Amino acid sequence: MAGRVFDLVIVGAGFAGLGAAHEARKRGIKSVLVLEARDRIGGRTVSAPLDLSLPANAPVPGVIDLGAAWIHGAGSKARGPNPMVTLAKSLGHPTFNVTEGDMSFGPNGQEDSDAWYNAVEDMGDRFNTYYTDVYLESSSASKRDSMATVRDRFIAAQKPALTATQRAALAQFLATEYVLDYGDDVELLSGLLTDEDRAWGGPDALPGRSYGAMAAALAAAVTAAPGSAAAAAASSNNGGGGAPVELRLGHAVTNIAYGAAGGAGGASSSGNSGVVVLSGRNQSGAGAAFSVTAKYVIVTLPLGYLQAQLSPSAPPPPSGPLFSPPLPAAQVAALMALGMGALEKVVLAWQPGDMWWRDIITTPWVTVRNTDTTPGVFSEYYNLAATPAKLPVLICFNGGSPARALAALSDAEVVARALAPLRKLLPASRQAAFPPPTRTYVTRWASDPWARGAYSFERAGADEDTKAAAFRAVAGGRVGFAGEATYGSYPSTVHGAYLSGLREAARVAEAL
Repeated sequence: MAGRVFDLVIVGAGFAGLGAAHEARKRGIKSVLVLEARDRIGGRTVSAPLDLSLPANAPVPGVIDLGAAWIHGAGSKARGPNPMVTLAKSLGHPTFNVTEGDMSFGPNGQEDSDAWYNAVEDMGDRFNTYYTDVYLESSSASKRDSMATVRDRFIAAQKPALTATQRAALAQFLATEYVLDYGDDVELLSGLLTDEDRAWGGPDALPGRSYGAMAAALAAAVTAAPGSAAAAAASSNNGGGGAPVELRLGHAVTNIAYGAAGGAGGASSSGNSGVVVLSGRNQSGAGAAFSVTAKYVIVTLPLGYLQAQLSPSAPPPPSGPLFSPPLPAAQVAALMALGMGALEKVVLAWQPGDMWWRDIITTPWVTVRNTDTTPGVFSEYYNLAATPAKLPVLICFNGGSPARALAALSDAEVVARALAPLRKLLPASRQAAFPPPTRTYVTRWASDPWARGAYSFERAGADEDTKAAAFRAVAGGRVGFAGEATYGSYPSTVHGAYLSGLREAARVAEAL
Protein backbone atom coordinates (compact mmCIF):
# COMPACT_ATOMS: atom_id res chain seq x y z
CA MET A 1 0.00 0.00 0.00
CA ALA A 2 2.08 2.88 -1.28
CA GLY A 3 1.88 5.99 0.86
CA ARG A 4 0.05 4.33 3.75
CA VAL A 5 1.29 5.25 7.22
CA PHE A 6 0.41 2.84 10.02
CA ASP A 7 -0.22 4.19 13.47
CA LEU A 8 1.85 1.35 14.90
CA VAL A 9 4.09 -1.36 13.48
CA ILE A 10 5.13 -4.17 15.80
CA VAL A 11 8.23 -6.17 14.89
CA GLY A 12 7.82 -9.77 16.07
CA ALA A 13 4.80 -11.97 16.82
CA GLY A 14 5.90 -13.66 20.01
CA PHE A 15 3.98 -13.02 23.22
CA ALA A 16 5.48 -9.53 23.53
CA GLY A 17 4.37 -8.61 20.03
CA LEU A 18 0.99 -10.28 20.38
CA GLY A 19 0.56 -8.63 23.77
CA ALA A 20 1.28 -5.26 22.19
CA ALA A 21 -1.22 -5.97 19.41
CA HIS A 22 -3.76 -7.11 22.00
CA GLU A 23 -3.42 -3.87 23.97
CA ALA A 24 -3.32 -1.71 20.86
CA ARG A 25 -6.64 -3.10 19.67
CA LYS A 26 -8.13 -2.76 23.12
CA ARG A 27 -7.12 0.89 23.25
CA GLY A 28 -8.52 1.61 19.79
CA ILE A 29 -5.32 2.31 17.87
CA LYS A 30 -6.70 2.45 14.35
CA SER A 31 -4.05 0.88 12.12
CA VAL A 32 -1.69 -1.73 13.54
CA LEU A 33 0.62 -4.04 11.59
CA VAL A 34 2.64 -6.94 13.00
CA LEU A 35 5.66 -8.11 10.99
CA GLU A 36 7.05 -11.57 11.80
CA ALA A 37 10.13 -13.04 10.13
CA ARG A 38 9.20 -16.67 10.79
CA ASP A 39 6.45 -18.51 8.97
CA ARG A 40 4.60 -18.93 12.26
CA ILE A 41 3.58 -16.85 15.27
CA GLY A 42 4.76 -17.44 18.84
CA GLY A 43 8.48 -16.60 18.73
CA ARG A 44 10.14 -18.67 21.44
CA THR A 45 6.84 -20.37 22.24
CA VAL A 46 6.17 -23.16 19.79
CA SER A 47 4.42 -26.51 20.18
CA ALA A 48 4.82 -29.74 18.22
CA PRO A 49 2.79 -32.97 17.92
CA LEU A 50 3.79 -36.06 19.90
CA ASP A 51 1.88 -38.55 17.74
CA LEU A 52 0.64 -40.46 20.78
CA SER A 53 -2.29 -42.85 20.96
CA LEU A 54 -4.08 -41.13 23.83
CA PRO A 55 -7.52 -42.03 25.20
CA ALA A 56 -10.45 -39.86 24.25
CA ASN A 57 -10.66 -38.51 27.81
CA ALA A 58 -6.97 -37.55 28.02
CA PRO A 59 -6.56 -34.37 30.11
CA VAL A 60 -4.42 -32.61 27.49
CA PRO A 61 -3.78 -33.00 23.75
CA GLY A 62 -0.68 -34.84 22.56
CA VAL A 63 1.48 -31.78 21.93
CA ILE A 64 4.64 -30.49 23.57
CA ASP A 65 6.02 -26.99 24.07
CA LEU A 66 9.53 -26.83 22.63
CA GLY A 67 10.20 -23.35 23.95
CA ALA A 68 8.65 -21.71 26.99
CA ALA A 69 6.46 -24.21 28.83
CA TRP A 70 5.71 -23.03 32.36
CA ILE A 71 3.55 -20.33 33.87
CA HIS A 72 5.92 -19.19 36.61
CA GLY A 73 3.59 -18.61 39.53
CA ALA A 74 -0.05 -19.25 38.70
CA GLY A 75 -1.16 -16.68 41.26
CA SER A 76 -1.87 -16.08 44.91
CA LYS A 77 -4.47 -14.35 47.07
CA ALA A 78 -2.14 -11.43 47.58
CA ARG A 79 -1.36 -10.84 43.90
CA GLY A 80 -4.23 -12.44 42.06
CA PRO A 81 -3.83 -14.72 39.05
CA ASN A 82 -0.81 -14.67 36.76
CA PRO A 83 -1.58 -12.66 33.59
CA MET A 84 -1.08 -15.83 31.54
CA VAL A 85 -3.68 -17.66 33.61
CA THR A 86 -6.08 -14.77 33.05
CA LEU A 87 -5.31 -14.73 29.34
CA ALA A 88 -5.73 -18.50 29.02
CA LYS A 89 -9.11 -18.33 30.74
CA SER A 90 -10.29 -15.53 28.45
CA LEU A 91 -9.27 -17.62 25.43
CA GLY A 92 -11.07 -20.70 26.77
CA HIS A 93 -7.84 -22.57 27.57
CA PRO A 94 -7.30 -24.48 30.83
CA THR A 95 -4.16 -24.36 32.97
CA PHE A 96 -2.89 -27.00 35.41
CA ASN A 97 -0.98 -26.31 38.59
CA VAL A 98 2.09 -28.52 39.09
CA THR A 99 4.16 -29.57 42.08
CA GLU A 100 7.93 -29.54 42.52
CA GLY A 101 8.69 -33.06 43.84
CA ASP A 102 11.95 -34.66 42.79
CA MET A 103 13.93 -37.88 42.88
CA SER A 104 17.67 -38.51 42.46
CA PHE A 105 19.51 -41.53 41.11
CA GLY A 106 23.22 -42.25 41.12
CA PRO A 107 25.41 -43.18 38.12
CA ASN A 108 24.63 -46.86 38.76
CA GLY A 109 20.90 -46.25 38.26
CA GLN A 110 20.01 -46.84 41.92
CA GLU A 111 18.04 -44.22 43.83
CA ASP A 112 20.34 -42.08 45.92
CA SER A 113 20.58 -42.61 49.65
CA ASP A 114 18.98 -40.38 52.26
CA ALA A 115 22.48 -39.16 53.04
CA TRP A 116 22.84 -37.71 49.53
CA TYR A 117 19.38 -36.13 49.55
CA ASN A 118 20.21 -34.59 52.92
CA ALA A 119 23.60 -33.36 51.73
CA VAL A 120 22.09 -31.54 48.72
CA GLU A 121 19.33 -30.03 50.88
CA ASP A 122 21.82 -28.99 53.56
CA MET A 123 24.18 -27.37 51.05
CA GLY A 124 21.28 -25.53 49.44
CA ASP A 125 20.02 -24.23 52.77
CA ARG A 126 23.48 -23.16 53.89
CA PHE A 127 24.29 -21.49 50.59
CA ASN A 128 20.99 -19.58 50.55
CA THR A 129 21.49 -18.43 54.14
CA TYR A 130 25.03 -17.28 53.37
CA TYR A 131 23.84 -15.51 50.23
CA THR A 132 21.07 -13.60 52.01
CA ASP A 133 22.61 -12.95 55.42
CA VAL A 134 26.30 -12.60 54.60
CA TYR A 135 27.02 -11.88 50.95
CA LEU A 136 24.22 -9.40 50.24
CA GLU A 137 24.96 -7.62 53.54
CA SER A 138 28.66 -7.34 52.74
CA SER A 139 30.10 -3.99 51.69
CA SER A 140 32.30 -5.84 49.21
CA ALA A 141 29.36 -7.24 47.21
CA SER A 142 29.59 -5.79 43.70
CA LYS A 143 27.64 -5.96 40.46
CA ARG A 144 30.85 -7.29 38.94
CA ASP A 145 30.57 -10.44 41.08
CA SER A 146 29.31 -13.59 39.44
CA MET A 147 27.48 -16.40 41.18
CA ALA A 148 30.77 -18.31 40.98
CA THR A 149 32.31 -15.54 43.10
CA VAL A 150 29.58 -16.02 45.69
CA ARG A 151 30.13 -19.80 45.59
CA ASP A 152 33.86 -19.45 46.14
CA ARG A 153 33.39 -17.05 49.05
CA PHE A 154 30.85 -19.41 50.58
CA ILE A 155 33.22 -22.36 50.32
CA ALA A 156 36.06 -20.33 51.84
CA ALA A 157 33.87 -19.29 54.78
CA GLN A 158 32.92 -22.84 55.81
CA LYS A 159 34.48 -24.09 59.03
CA PRO A 160 35.34 -26.91 59.03
CA ALA A 161 36.11 -27.12 55.34
CA LEU A 162 33.56 -28.83 53.13
CA THR A 163 34.07 -32.51 52.48
CA ALA A 164 34.25 -33.92 48.96
CA THR A 165 30.65 -35.09 49.29
CA GLN A 166 29.50 -31.66 50.40
CA ARG A 167 31.31 -30.00 47.50
CA ALA A 168 29.65 -32.41 45.08
CA ALA A 169 26.27 -31.72 46.68
CA LEU A 170 26.85 -27.97 46.40
CA ALA A 171 27.76 -28.33 42.72
CA GLN A 172 24.57 -30.34 42.14
CA PHE A 173 22.48 -27.70 43.91
CA LEU A 174 23.98 -24.86 41.86
CA ALA A 175 23.55 -26.78 38.60
CA THR A 176 19.88 -27.46 39.29
CA GLU A 177 18.85 -24.19 40.91
CA TYR A 178 20.95 -21.74 38.90
CA VAL A 179 22.42 -23.08 35.65
CA LEU A 180 19.26 -24.90 34.56
CA ASP A 181 16.91 -22.25 35.94
CA TYR A 182 18.62 -19.10 34.70
CA GLY A 183 20.11 -20.67 31.59
CA ASP A 184 23.82 -20.06 31.89
CA ASP A 185 27.02 -20.84 33.79
CA VAL A 186 27.53 -19.58 37.33
CA GLU A 187 30.64 -17.78 36.06
CA LEU A 188 28.33 -15.50 34.02
CA LEU A 189 25.27 -15.18 36.27
CA SER A 190 25.19 -12.04 38.40
CA GLY A 191 25.84 -12.54 42.08
CA LEU A 192 23.50 -9.67 42.89
CA LEU A 193 20.55 -10.14 40.58
CA THR A 194 20.08 -13.82 39.84
CA ASP A 195 18.18 -14.38 43.09
CA GLU A 196 15.37 -12.10 41.90
CA ASP A 197 12.04 -13.89 42.05
CA ARG A 198 10.67 -13.97 38.52
CA ALA A 199 7.55 -15.86 39.55
CA TRP A 200 4.19 -14.22 40.04
CA GLY A 201 3.45 -16.13 43.22
CA GLY A 202 1.79 -19.43 44.01
CA PRO A 203 2.47 -22.77 42.33
CA ASP A 204 3.82 -23.04 38.81
CA ALA A 205 1.39 -24.15 36.12
CA LEU A 206 1.29 -25.58 32.61
CA PRO A 207 -0.90 -24.31 29.76
CA GLY A 208 -3.49 -27.02 29.22
CA ARG A 209 -3.33 -26.85 25.42
CA SER A 210 0.26 -25.54 25.07
CA TYR A 211 1.66 -22.05 24.74
CA GLY A 212 1.67 -22.56 20.97
CA ALA A 213 -2.10 -22.98 21.01
CA MET A 214 -2.48 -19.93 23.27
CA ALA A 215 -0.41 -17.81 20.88
CA ALA A 216 -2.50 -18.99 17.93
CA ALA A 217 -5.75 -18.20 19.74
CA LEU A 218 -4.51 -14.75 20.76
CA ALA A 219 -3.38 -13.98 17.21
CA ALA A 220 -6.76 -15.09 15.89
CA ALA A 221 -8.53 -12.84 18.38
CA VAL A 222 -6.57 -9.68 17.65
CA THR A 223 -6.75 -10.12 13.86
CA ALA A 224 -10.41 -11.16 13.72
CA ALA A 225 -12.96 -9.03 11.92
CA PRO A 226 -15.62 -7.44 14.12
CA GLY A 227 -18.58 -9.74 14.59
CA SER A 228 -16.66 -12.94 13.85
CA ALA A 229 -16.49 -15.88 16.23
CA ALA A 230 -12.85 -15.13 17.03
CA ALA A 231 -13.68 -11.50 17.72
CA ALA A 232 -16.37 -12.63 20.15
CA ALA A 233 -13.60 -14.29 22.16
CA ALA A 234 -11.72 -10.99 22.04
CA SER A 235 -13.98 -9.19 24.45
CA SER A 236 -13.24 -5.68 25.67
CA ASN A 237 -10.86 -7.03 28.30
CA ASN A 238 -9.15 -9.24 25.71
CA GLY A 239 -8.18 -6.70 23.10
CA GLY A 240 -11.30 -6.73 20.95
CA GLY A 241 -12.34 -3.10 21.21
CA GLY A 242 -10.60 -1.61 18.16
CA ALA A 243 -9.94 -2.39 14.53
CA PRO A 244 -8.46 -5.75 13.57
CA VAL A 245 -4.69 -5.99 13.61
CA GLU A 246 -2.92 -6.92 10.37
CA LEU A 247 -0.38 -9.74 10.68
CA ARG A 248 2.21 -10.60 8.02
CA LEU A 249 4.28 -13.73 8.44
CA GLY A 250 7.57 -14.35 6.68
CA HIS A 251 8.44 -10.64 6.70
CA ALA A 252 11.96 -10.12 8.09
CA VAL A 253 12.69 -6.51 9.01
CA THR A 254 16.29 -5.70 8.10
CA ASN A 255 16.31 -1.94 8.60
CA ILE A 256 14.48 0.48 10.89
CA ALA A 257 15.11 4.05 9.73
CA TYR A 258 14.04 6.33 12.53
CA GLY A 259 15.78 9.60 11.72
CA ALA A 260 18.23 11.57 13.85
CA ALA A 261 19.47 9.56 16.83
CA GLY A 262 17.22 10.27 19.76
CA GLY A 263 15.53 13.13 17.94
CA ALA A 264 11.87 13.62 18.77
CA GLY A 265 10.06 13.13 15.51
CA GLY A 266 13.23 13.72 13.53
CA ALA A 267 13.18 13.32 9.79
CA SER A 268 13.66 9.75 8.68
CA SER A 269 16.13 8.68 6.04
CA SER A 270 13.26 8.63 3.58
CA GLY A 271 12.67 12.31 4.09
CA ASN A 272 9.27 11.82 5.79
CA SER A 273 9.14 13.92 8.96
CA GLY A 274 7.95 12.23 12.11
CA VAL A 275 7.68 8.71 10.77
CA VAL A 276 9.71 5.53 10.89
CA VAL A 277 10.41 3.52 7.74
CA LEU A 278 10.89 -0.24 8.08
CA SER A 279 12.29 -2.25 5.21
CA GLY A 280 13.10 -5.90 4.76
CA ARG A 281 12.49 -9.02 2.73
CA ASN A 282 9.64 -11.45 2.38
CA GLN A 283 11.12 -14.81 3.41
CA SER A 284 8.86 -16.75 1.04
CA GLY A 285 9.18 -17.08 -2.70
CA ALA A 286 11.88 -14.95 -4.31
CA GLY A 287 12.38 -12.87 -1.17
CA ALA A 288 10.87 -9.69 -2.53
CA ALA A 289 11.77 -6.49 -0.73
CA PHE A 290 9.14 -4.59 1.22
CA SER A 291 8.87 -1.24 2.96
CA VAL A 292 6.29 0.09 5.42
CA THR A 293 5.94 3.41 7.21
CA ALA A 294 4.72 3.97 10.75
CA LYS A 295 4.16 6.72 13.25
CA TYR A 296 5.37 4.40 16.03
CA VAL A 297 7.29 1.13 16.16
CA ILE A 298 7.61 -1.48 18.92
CA VAL A 299 10.62 -3.75 18.46
CA THR A 300 10.12 -7.12 20.18
CA LEU A 301 13.16 -8.90 18.74
CA PRO A 302 14.87 -11.26 21.22
CA LEU A 303 17.92 -9.91 23.04
CA GLY A 304 20.13 -12.57 21.45
CA TYR A 305 19.05 -11.53 17.95
CA LEU A 306 19.65 -7.85 18.71
CA GLN A 307 23.10 -8.66 20.07
CA ALA A 308 23.95 -10.71 16.98
CA GLN A 309 22.89 -7.85 14.70
CA LEU A 310 24.61 -5.11 16.71
CA SER A 311 27.87 -6.92 17.39
CA PRO A 312 30.82 -5.11 15.76
CA SER A 313 31.99 -8.43 14.30
CA ALA A 314 28.62 -9.30 12.78
CA PRO A 315 27.92 -8.56 9.11
CA PRO A 316 24.96 -6.18 8.67
CA PRO A 317 21.60 -7.48 7.47
CA PRO A 318 21.10 -7.53 3.69
CA SER A 319 19.87 -3.93 3.48
CA GLY A 320 22.43 -2.44 5.83
CA PRO A 321 22.48 -1.78 9.58
CA LEU A 322 19.43 -2.84 11.57
CA PHE A 323 18.92 0.72 12.81
CA SER A 324 19.42 3.90 10.78
CA PRO A 325 21.06 5.86 12.18
CA PRO A 326 22.82 3.37 14.46
CA LEU A 327 21.60 3.27 18.03
CA PRO A 328 23.63 5.49 20.39
CA ALA A 329 26.95 3.88 21.33
CA ALA A 330 26.04 3.82 25.02
CA GLN A 331 22.80 2.00 24.26
CA VAL A 332 24.58 -0.62 22.14
CA ALA A 333 27.16 -1.12 24.90
CA ALA A 334 24.35 -1.68 27.42
CA LEU A 335 22.61 -4.17 25.13
CA MET A 336 25.83 -6.12 24.66
CA ALA A 337 26.42 -6.22 28.45
CA LEU A 338 23.18 -8.13 29.09
CA GLY A 339 23.06 -11.91 29.20
CA MET A 340 21.28 -14.25 26.77
CA GLY A 341 21.17 -17.79 28.08
CA ALA A 342 21.10 -21.22 26.52
CA LEU A 343 18.64 -23.88 27.67
CA GLU A 344 17.93 -26.81 25.40
CA LYS A 345 15.40 -29.63 25.63
CA VAL A 346 15.49 -33.21 24.47
CA VAL A 347 11.89 -34.40 24.30
CA LEU A 348 11.46 -38.16 24.63
CA ALA A 349 7.93 -39.50 24.12
CA TRP A 350 6.71 -43.09 24.37
CA GLN A 351 3.32 -44.59 23.66
CA PRO A 352 1.29 -45.00 26.89
CA GLY A 353 1.76 -48.77 26.84
CA ASP A 354 5.56 -48.38 26.69
CA MET A 355 5.89 -46.11 29.71
CA TRP A 356 8.72 -48.14 31.26
CA TRP A 357 9.37 -45.73 34.17
CA ARG A 358 5.85 -45.85 35.61
CA ASP A 359 6.95 -47.48 38.89
CA ILE A 360 10.48 -46.05 38.92
CA ILE A 361 10.08 -42.29 38.57
CA THR A 362 7.07 -41.04 40.48
CA THR A 363 7.86 -37.30 40.77
CA PRO A 364 7.84 -34.49 38.20
CA TRP A 365 11.58 -33.82 38.47
CA VAL A 366 14.31 -36.43 38.42
CA THR A 367 18.09 -36.23 38.50
CA VAL A 368 20.07 -39.13 37.08
CA ARG A 369 23.65 -38.34 38.07
CA ASN A 370 26.24 -39.48 35.57
CA THR A 371 30.02 -39.64 35.50
CA ASP A 372 30.49 -36.27 33.81
CA THR A 373 32.59 -33.84 35.80
CA THR A 374 29.98 -31.11 35.36
CA PRO A 375 26.73 -31.80 37.27
CA GLY A 376 23.52 -31.29 35.35
CA VAL A 377 24.81 -32.45 31.95
CA PHE A 378 22.30 -34.90 30.45
CA SER A 379 21.06 -35.66 33.95
CA GLU A 380 18.03 -33.42 34.64
CA TYR A 381 14.62 -34.61 33.43
CA TYR A 382 11.02 -33.49 33.73
CA ASN A 383 8.42 -36.24 33.94
CA LEU A 384 5.12 -35.09 32.43
CA ALA A 385 3.50 -38.36 33.48
CA ALA A 386 3.68 -37.16 37.11
CA THR A 387 1.82 -33.92 36.33
CA PRO A 388 -1.87 -33.31 35.58
CA ALA A 389 -0.95 -33.59 31.89
CA LYS A 390 -0.27 -37.33 32.41
CA LEU A 391 1.71 -37.57 29.18
CA PRO A 392 4.25 -40.41 28.79
CA VAL A 393 7.05 -37.92 28.13
CA LEU A 394 10.44 -37.24 29.70
CA ILE A 395 12.23 -33.98 28.89
CA CYS A 396 15.99 -33.74 29.36
CA PHE A 397 17.42 -30.26 30.02
CA ASN A 398 20.91 -28.88 29.43
CA GLY A 399 21.88 -25.29 30.25
CA GLY A 400 24.75 -22.88 29.67
CA SER A 401 27.98 -24.10 28.07
CA PRO A 402 26.83 -27.75 27.89
CA ALA A 403 23.71 -26.61 26.00
CA ARG A 404 25.79 -24.63 23.50
CA ALA A 405 28.09 -27.63 23.02
CA LEU A 406 25.14 -29.58 21.59
CA ALA A 407 25.63 -27.67 18.34
CA ALA A 408 28.49 -30.06 17.57
CA LEU A 409 26.24 -33.13 17.90
CA SER A 410 23.56 -34.47 15.56
CA ASP A 411 20.00 -34.90 16.81
CA ALA A 412 20.55 -38.67 16.94
CA GLU A 413 23.67 -38.22 19.08
CA VAL A 414 21.88 -35.85 21.45
CA VAL A 415 18.96 -38.26 21.84
CA ALA A 416 21.34 -41.16 22.51
CA ARG A 417 23.11 -39.21 25.24
CA ALA A 418 19.79 -38.29 26.85
CA LEU A 419 18.63 -41.94 26.81
CA ALA A 420 21.83 -43.45 28.19
CA PRO A 421 21.32 -42.44 31.86
CA LEU A 422 17.66 -43.49 31.72
CA ARG A 423 18.45 -46.97 30.50
CA LYS A 424 20.44 -47.57 33.70
CA LEU A 425 17.28 -47.11 35.78
CA LEU A 426 16.01 -50.48 34.55
CA PRO A 427 17.32 -53.75 35.98
CA ALA A 428 20.22 -55.16 33.98
CA SER A 429 17.99 -57.97 32.72
CA ARG A 430 15.61 -55.45 31.11
CA GLN A 431 18.07 -52.94 29.67
CA ALA A 432 18.51 -54.82 26.40
CA ALA A 433 14.74 -54.53 25.84
CA PHE A 434 14.64 -50.80 26.64
CA PRO A 435 11.87 -49.47 24.39
CA PRO A 436 12.94 -46.68 22.03
CA PRO A 437 10.86 -43.49 22.18
CA THR A 438 8.32 -43.11 19.40
CA ARG A 439 8.85 -39.37 19.01
CA THR A 440 11.82 -37.17 19.88
CA TYR A 441 12.64 -33.49 19.52
CA VAL A 442 15.96 -31.69 20.06
CA THR A 443 15.76 -27.92 20.46
CA ARG A 444 18.43 -25.60 19.09
CA TRP A 445 17.53 -22.20 20.53
CA ALA A 446 21.17 -21.11 20.93
CA SER A 447 21.73 -21.39 17.17
CA ASP A 448 18.22 -20.43 16.06
CA PRO A 449 18.82 -17.52 13.65
CA TRP A 450 15.81 -15.54 14.90
CA ALA A 451 16.41 -16.08 18.63
CA ARG A 452 20.13 -16.69 19.33
CA GLY A 453 19.35 -18.04 22.77
CA ALA A 454 16.57 -19.26 25.02
CA TYR A 455 15.92 -16.29 27.31
CA SER A 456 17.76 -13.46 29.00
CA PHE A 457 19.53 -13.65 32.34
CA GLU A 458 21.03 -11.16 34.78
CA ARG A 459 24.70 -11.08 33.79
CA ALA A 460 27.60 -10.21 36.08
CA GLY A 461 28.57 -6.59 35.50
CA ALA A 462 25.07 -5.46 34.51
CA ASP A 463 22.31 -4.06 36.68
CA GLU A 464 18.88 -2.44 36.39
CA ASP A 465 20.44 0.77 35.04
CA THR A 466 22.13 -1.28 32.30
CA LYS A 467 18.80 -2.76 31.26
CA ALA A 468 17.11 0.66 31.30
CA ALA A 469 19.85 2.08 29.07
CA ALA A 470 19.70 -0.91 26.72
CA PHE A 471 15.99 -0.63 25.99
CA ARG A 472 15.49 3.13 26.11
CA ALA A 473 13.09 4.30 23.40
CA VAL A 474 14.68 6.34 20.61
CA ALA A 475 13.48 8.99 18.17
CA GLY A 476 11.52 10.81 20.82
CA GLY A 477 9.71 7.62 21.79
CA ARG A 478 8.72 6.66 18.25
CA VAL A 479 10.75 3.44 18.45
CA GLY A 480 10.33 1.46 21.66
CA PHE A 481 11.33 -2.01 22.83
CA ALA A 482 9.39 -4.89 24.35
CA GLY A 483 10.17 -8.51 25.17
CA GLU A 484 10.99 -10.60 28.22
CA ALA A 485 14.50 -9.10 28.44
CA THR A 486 13.06 -5.58 28.71
CA TYR A 487 10.80 -6.25 31.69
CA GLY A 488 12.58 -5.55 34.95
CA SER A 489 10.29 -7.36 37.35
CA TYR A 490 9.68 -10.59 35.42
CA PRO A 491 12.52 -11.24 32.97
CA SER A 492 12.88 -14.63 31.31
CA THR A 493 9.15 -15.36 31.55
CA VAL A 494 6.22 -15.38 29.15
CA HIS A 495 4.19 -13.15 31.42
CA GLY A 496 7.09 -10.69 31.48
CA ALA A 497 7.15 -10.66 27.67
CA TYR A 498 3.39 -10.24 27.46
CA LEU A 499 3.29 -7.44 30.05
CA SER A 500 6.09 -5.60 28.26
CA GLY A 501 3.99 -5.59 25.11
CA LEU A 502 1.02 -4.19 27.00
CA ARG A 503 3.29 -1.51 28.52
CA GLU A 504 4.64 -0.33 25.17
CA ALA A 505 1.27 -0.35 23.41
CA ALA A 506 -0.22 1.71 26.25
CA ARG A 507 2.66 4.19 25.89
CA VAL A 508 2.02 4.51 22.15
CA ALA A 509 -1.73 4.92 22.68
CA GLU A 510 -1.10 7.80 25.06
CA ALA A 511 1.25 9.45 22.58
CA LEU A 512 -1.20 9.11 19.70
